[in-house]
Amino acid sequence: MWNEVLENIVVVKRSGQRVDFNASKIAIAIKKAFDAVYQEPDEKQIYSVFESVLKYINKEYSERKTISVEDIQDTIEDHLKKLGFIDVYNSFSEYRQKRAASRKAFSEKQQHKFVKVIESIENIDSSLTPRKLLHKFGKIISSEYAKSYILDSKYIRAYEEGNIYIHNLEFFPLGYMSHLNLLLDIKDDDEYLDEFISDIINSQSEVSAEIGINNIDKLLESYFLDHYKKLLKYKFKCYFEINGTIDFIQFNKLEDLVNRIDNIDIDVSYFENFNNNQVLKNIFKIIINNTYTEEITFINNTIVRLFTSLKTYQTNNSYTVSVSTSTSSVTRIIRENIISYVADNNLIDNINVVFKINDDTDDTYLSKISSLIINKKNVYLSFPNSSYNKDDNNDVEYFSNGLRIFESLNENEKSSNGRMIVTSTSINIARLGLKYLNNKSISNFYEELDQLLELTKNEMILAFETIGNKNKENFQVLFNGNILGDERLESGQKIRKIIKSGVLNVGLVGLKECVLSFEPDPNKQYDLLIKILNYVNVKLKQFSDETKLFFQLFEPSGLTARKHFIGIDKSIYGSHKDVTDKNAYDLIDTSKFIKSNKELAKVQELLSGGCLVTINVSDKANNKKIVDLIKEIKNDNLGFVKLRVGK
Repeated sequence: MWNEVLENIVVVKRSGQRVDFNASKIAIAIKKAFDAVYQEPDEKQIYSVFESVLKYINKEYSERKTISVEDIQDTIEDHLKKLGFIDVYNSFSEYRQKRAASRKAFSEKQQHKFVKVIESIENIDSSLTPRKLLHKFGKIISSEYAKSYILDSKYIRAYEEGNIYIHNLEFFPLGYMSHLNLLLDIKDDDEYLDEFISDIINSQSEVSAEIGINNIDKLLESYFLDHYKKLLKYKFKCYFEINGTIDFIQFNKLEDLVNRIDNIDIDVSYFENFNNNQVLKNIFKIIINNTYTEEITFINNTIVRLFTSLKTYQTNNSYTVSVSTSTSSVTRIIRENIISYVADNNLIDNINVVFKINDDTDDTYLSKISSLIINKKNVYLSFPNSSYNKDDNNDVEYFSNGLRIFESLNENEKSSNGRMIVTSTSINIARLGLKYLNNKSISNFYEELDQLLELTKNEMILAFETIGNKNKENFQVLFNGNILGDERLESGQKIRKIIKSGVLNVGLVGLKECVLSFEPDPNKQYDLLIKILNYVNVKLKQFSDETKLFFQLFEPSGLTARKHFIGIDKSIYGSHKDVTDKNAYDLIDTSKFIKSNKELAKVQELLSGGCLVTINVSDKANNKKIVDLIKEIKNDNLGFVKLRVGK
């Protein structure tokens, strides 16, 4: 293996500093050269150049004690040319010349590094719209600023070598949260509805990834109920004023009775004290029915207005809108309207709807959700009564990528509303499986895992402090009633004490491939997986106790980190069956060694920061089969799933 090559040789850097030989840096340098030329480089070609370079160094320098960085780069150039990769050779040679000129021009290392920003901007896709182009410029500058002036070189080295992935690298210098469950409230006035929608839309400018709007039906329930009562009182007043009987029916008592209404499914018997003859009874019945019809229309129009606003005013964020398991008449009607809207509209990718399912959810409701799934709508299922989600006071909330915020080190009770994922960094655990593929040294595996976890913890603390040092005034929306506890912030105060209720998410990428590499026996692979997850959770609990910050374990479902890691690992280790012979590391829910949904539920429980479970359903499955499957999933203790019909 490459890591056994030249163990005793020392690399002499340009500064004269001496460091251990690290072959992975050679592979990464070659990969960067290919990346600069090809949009999708062939990792097999990269690996062939890497092997050729290592063989040469092993042959020519095996009797020497040192090798210079310049000699290594000369060797890479020679082998690129020898193997016929002339375009890559030219790119690599030009890059070396630019770096040399930059080092000569700038005395400070950070200034020299920051020149790379200009080069990155030069390579941006010119076909982007002006808005997207400006956004891309900003991300590059912010990312390079973080690398040059905020993060220690050891974190950047780990990131560039594919050991860790800093998910919000380009955002945390600006104080962005990555994921946030908004703490929302709405009053019974159209003006407040405008403010409600405005807060949701404007929060996009201060959240980098996904915004949670939790229990939208419960959130809007009092708003619609108050609107219904106002409308009903208005209609009663209009009628009795027109016929001149308002002074004879004790209208104040009628208003008091309306004010006590707690649903909109009332009938004429509710007002029996005012219906002393058949004529009045018929009048009350007509007014009640007309008001109900108008309110249903109002609810539908409001839902359409809300979702249309979210679709129209979008940037790069997405929204997760969850609906509760409440059984009140108003929440039921809201949910029916949401289902109708989702069914009738091709929702764009930035709106995701999570339907919560519990023991009392009836088959009629499940059937409607199943129809959405069959028609491939953007919906997800959450199960609040699973053992690791259940709480007497609050519902757990999931984002569409499976991320979860519920527990907290700094709050007395479990909750999701108003809380955020402050920062996320993932570890390439597949790399450790590849590294110890032959010697199976479990002690070395855990020793290196400890080192990566410690490095990740320290990097995330730095990210937390960078965000926490922002003032309340740096934010126009979030710290104005939309985050848990932000009322404690005074003008000019830093937000650190408020975001302590948030989560620092430590990710594991390549769990499946790590297990497959390390344990060939299929009967032992699941047990190894659970052992690794338990081990990491114990470490994160120690981190939380030490720092008084809340570290949580998750598996990132997005492709970016999974492709980033596997691209580097292919360049270093080549292609290995079921491990690196693909375009991205798999998610753990695709593992054949997980034999049942109950076993998968245990994995999801241990990945308490989030784990997206996707269950594939035949495109021939009918509505009843999907309803039965949902019930089975609930009984198997899964907390959150995406049902995907067909491929």
